[in-house]
Amino acid sequence: MFDPSLITGTLVHYYVTCRREAWLYSRRIHADQWDENIMMGKALAEIKEEQLSQFPFSNLKFDRIGKQRGHYLVTEYKKTMKNPEGAKMQLLFYMWQLKTSLKLKEINGKVISGKKVLFVEGSAENIAKMEALIAEISAFLERPEAPPFHEIPFCKKCGYRDYCL
Repeated sequence: MFDPSLITGTLVHYYVTCRREAWLYSRRIHADQWDENIMMGKALAEIKEEQLSQFPFSNLKFDRIGKQRGHYLVTEYKKTMKNPEGAKMQLLFYMWQLKTSLKLKEINGKVISGKKVLFVEGSAENIAKMEALIAEISAFLERPEAPPFHEIPFCKKCGYRDYCL
């Protein structure tokens, strides 16, 4: 049985984007580290680390957390907002982890990419949605083999494309 405590924000993002990518990532099969997009992401992460105060918690590492008007606000910065649902669910995973582990009453979040800002509410409905997604991911990762390849718009710039195309 797959241990749900091994689920990370990145894995949630991959699962929402491409289940095959999530399965490969869960098996510690790494994306092409010389891929232009992977290298750009690493460079941006290094810049962020120098400029932002990170709050490492458990196996989580998100960009910023602060308190605003009586509630916690988690901020995640993204290179692009091409997959807003993946970014939203990754952030919601961080919010769920903090809310349940630290027993926070209220937590919200936002994803920032350039001038675009996506707000994510830590409502009971969204937290329940995340719990259902975690159960779904855990069951999915029980599969002994990767799901078959299905081309989607993200494939052309995916670091795992050599495993698919």
